[in-house]
Amino acid sequence: MALDVDDRLRLDYEQTTQYLRTLIDVRFRLLAFVPTVTGVAVAVIGRPRPASELLGVGVIGLLATLGIFVYELRNTQISGTLIRRAAELERQLQLPSSLGTHHFGGLYTERPGVNLQLLGFLPVSHGLGLGLVYSAAIAGWSYLVAWGALAAVDAPEAQAAGAALGAVAGVVVLFEVERFHRRAGWRAERSG
Repeated sequence: MALDVDDRLRLDYEQTTQYLRTLIDVRFRLLAFVPTVTGVAVAVIGRPRPASELLGVGVIGLLATLGIFVYELRNTQISGTLIRRAAELERQLQLPSSLGTHHFGGLYTERPGVNLQLLGFLPVSHGLGLGLVYSAAIAGWSYLVAWGALAAVDAPEAQAAGAALGAVAGVVVLFEVERFHRRAGWRAERSG
């Protein structure tokens, strides 16, 4: 039995929104897992320890977190594409809008833009949330790696210098996430 155009559009819309739900579920799981593991590791390992232990645990944690972060960035890019697709399917399906009877809309067509600001200047967006979580996690692991590397060469104030280098790594990640979200291909994700 062949499907008519409307049935194919509805099927496409259902599959697109299901894929989006799956990506959102993965995001929430990662956003719960990454900072928890990082915080526990920094708290447990973040006391004077041999340089090799700081480096070993720190490098493994940093690489694993970077891998998850890259995976999340790619999922964010895919989500943006899926959101644009879902919005277009809503227009083609002529879903009713909450804006009035002469408009077509739907969940993705009518997504609000980034119009809230935290502290009066930080845009409330997925990009800021991702940036804050991953910059903190990468800062934590970078702190352990830098501290371990500096301790291995008997640098003075290795722990304090490691903390400063970890903070720099976190700021770099935060700015890099914002840069990614400004790119044209991420407009749909940045709007929500």
